[in-house]
Amino acid sequence: MELWLTILLLILLGCVLRLFHGFYLNWYKGQEPPGPWGLPVLGNLLQLDAQAPHKSLQKLAHCYGGIMALRMGRVRTIVLSDAALVREFFRHEELTARAPLYLTHGIMGGNGIICAEGLLWKQQRRHIIDWLKTLGMTRRSGWTREQLERRIGRGVDECVLLYEEEMRTPAQIFDPLPALQHTLGNIINDLVFGLTYARDDVTWRYLQQLQEEGVKLIGVSGVVNFLPILRFLPSNRRTIRFLLEGKAQTHELYDRIIKECEQKLEKEQKLGQKPSRVVDDQQLEGKAEPMSILELFLRERAHRKADEQDIVFHNASQLRHLLADLFGAGVDTSLATLRWFLLYMAREQDCQRQLRKQLLSFGVKPTIAELESLPYLRACLAEVQRIRSVVPLGIPHGARRDVTIAGYRIAKGSMIIPLQWAIHMDSRTWTVPEEFRPQRFLNADGEFVAPPHFIPFQTGKRMCPGDELARMMLILFAGRILRRFQLSLAGEVDMEGQCGITLSPKDYELQFAIVPVHYHE
Repeated sequence: MELWLTILLLILLGCVLRLFHGFYLNWYKGQEPPGPWGLPVLGNLLQLDAQAPHKSLQKLAHCYGGIMALRMGRVRTIVLSDAALVREFFRHEELTARAPLYLTHGIMGGNGIICAEGLLWKQQRRHIIDWLKTLGMTRRSGWTREQLERRIGRGVDECVLLYEEEMRTPAQIFDPLPALQHTLGNIINDLVFGLTYARDDVTWRYLQQLQEEGVKLIGVSGVVNFLPILRFLPSNRRTIRFLLEGKAQTHELYDRIIKECEQKLEKEQKLGQKPSRVVDDQQLEGKAEPMSILELFLRERAHRKADEQDIVFHNASQLRHLLADLFGAGVDTSLATLRWFLLYMAREQDCQRQLRKQLLSFGVKPTIAELESLPYLRACLAEVQRIRSVVPLGIPHGARRDVTIAGYRIAKGSMIIPLQWAIHMDSRTWTVPEEFRPQRFLNADGEFVAPPHFIPFQTGKRMCPGDELARMMLILFAGRILRRFQLSLAGEVDMEGQCGITLSPKDYELQFAIVPVHYHE
């Protein structure tokens, strides 16, 4: 009897201490965000649908508000479903880290740009922004921007030609993905590596397959991020092996590409062309071949090696991971957005007709400047990005240290999720959010306006550095494809999509019809 009484007293004492500890933290250090209780070890993982975690979190957000706290296995998680809170949180330096996930720290080792943090992230991000500007990613007109538009335009025009070839089938019904994946991927290959592949190239086909499967598998095996011990289960072991082997084979290919680029730069140096940190329009205009991020990285590395500064941030491992990040980030989100765009245009015939009436005022190859002058086209693209956020969970951040923001205490090591799906599908800010309405982004004068609760490229210090490049690609692909083709659904389609790292449409086919040059509806 005394033993049971002792156990009972210990349990009561534990409860009292826990309540006192919670009161102390909330009163002294700031209030913890509200949230549901979780299970030991698993936390709230069982409350999430593995196929649609964004919708599970959205339901919980309806109960607990714009900020809530969960425990995903061993990882303390803060979920933000209010755009104002996302902006407030992500402007803080303390929240620029990455959460302690198996993917970021175990598989990627904190390398590259997506998984990097601290000084490495700061330096590499600064370089990437400079390099993208060197390649022409700038809003001001100039020779480099025109060159970038030409490089993008070549890929877009090839996509249009491939669609025309596909139309030789009697019904003119086919999947638009293969041509889109090839041409968009080659644009990024050109900008990142300085090379492109033929459509039937074996290496290129392998890389596309690896990229597509990797994106799906990382999403499916997400639970391993929070409970790394689960990677030893047979099903997860196969997934992790695929990811690690794919990473190793990709890096082996990158090493060959890097070596070829290094040899090219060595030849230039022998001819008296010294590597420089800054490449202006005049230097670029005199080059016979376009620049690439790989070339700019190697030039920067050569400069830093000469000065013996920060060479630790320019090693081979960092370069491989950086190239993989830039390729993946450049392809995945834009590809998913364009697939959703074509699908919605085929479904929303009134929107497509209205858009084509405006596109017919241009030739068959409208420029970015011409397309940007069409508020309705920009509104259609924005509505696609809203109604089907291609990164529905956003890109998680991590807390570098304990911090109190907006009255809430955020513990060091916490993961902060900007739940874009809930933000973009909130009925309080978007009337009937499941309806496709481009007019949401037009004011009374018909001008394009993006409201503050629209954050397709996220926000804050870790906002996507290639947002302008993505906009250029999206508007050129969307404008030239819709100027050339009339799209129609070829049957029933699934508008829910499949969620990996990105939310992509399930496989679908469309019926294509060529729009004559002087066509009038």
